[in-house]
Amino acid sequence: MGGIMKAIVLRGPNDFIYTDVPKPEAGENEVLCKVEAVSICGTDPHIIQGDFPGEWPQRFPLIPGHEWAGTIVALGRNVSEYGYKAGDRVCGIANLGCGHCKNCMEGRFTLCLNYGNPKIHRMYGHISSGAYAEYIAVNIRSICKLPDDMEFEIGCLMDPLSIALHMVEHSHLKAGDDVLVNGAGAQGWMAVICCKSLGAKNIYCAGSGDRLKMAENLGAIPIDYRKEDVVQKVMEYTSGYGVMRVMETTGTVQGVRNACWSAARGGTISVVGLPKEDVAIPVKHLVMDEIEFVGNRANPNTLEGAISIADGHKDELRKLVTHVFPLSQYSKAYEIFTTRAEKSLKVVIKP
Repeated sequence: MGGIMKAIVLRGPNDFIYTDVPKPEAGENEVLCKVEAVSICGTDPHIIQGDFPGEWPQRFPLIPGHEWAGTIVALGRNVSEYGYKAGDRVCGIANLGCGHCKNCMEGRFTLCLNYGNPKIHRMYGHISSGAYAEYIAVNIRSICKLPDDMEFEIGCLMDPLSIALHMVEHSHLKAGDDVLVNGAGAQGWMAVICCKSLGAKNIYCAGSGDRLKMAENLGAIPIDYRKEDVVQKVMEYTSGYGVMRVMETTGTVQGVRNACWSAARGGTISVVGLPKEDVAIPVKHLVMDEIEFVGNRANPNTLEGAISIADGHKDELRKLVTHVFPLSQYSKAYEIFTTRAEKSLKVVIKP
């Protein structure tokens, strides 16, 4: 197909530009998609600022962006055999495992044993070219079709929603369980929606400010960690037992410790937050109360489930999108997102 397109190109830490780049072509088992909407992920500023040197990205330049939705405009070899066609509305995730290692064969492709080998592994927007561009070429194993009545601004939220769904499912949540969603950012909001969809009883959320108010609007019982002791409030609400499931999204030292002491005996702490450094956890307490502490890497096989949940919660997801910008104004969008200006929540780019 060839040609030129506009994209955001990261040339080094804190050095990105809006510029012309070659338009990609769809290879075997790939589709070329016109990016209709892409949202800024909390990981993107860390990638842009160089917080993962040599890993995300492995080298410069890189087109970031991985929370996207769009329209298929061209098919690579073999793709039509899988039922895709030009004009299909799809959304994507970042990870594409090699497909052949033990973990990939077991469906755990986000833990691909060939992770980082650019010849056989992709991680769009992190290691491989991403979606802050007019077009993206992606393997069909990293996409799913969207319902016809789901707008692209919601479709681009399916990557973070599917990550939250993996975290919730990995917590072994059962209908009727009490839950603490620790943190009122994007993963916290998405976790509230998923917990509600899967039958949680009382969903408590620890956060502050406008973001905590959003979690409350989504159905959570708010705990303001700036004014209240999170563990103490959880124990008050649960008659001293704690909650059976904790979704830890804060990625802070105090957040992780609060998660450990808020869990009930026999409960689970499901962690998606990434602390900047390792956190000391009360291992003796976890052992004696047989509390599981599990990590979650992205969204293995939860994209279709997330789309199904989103289909019933479109109004709530719309409320999360507070700002929309064209790709040419990415610098302004990035500033508003990183400074949380103008009460921003999810910031969406429309190339």
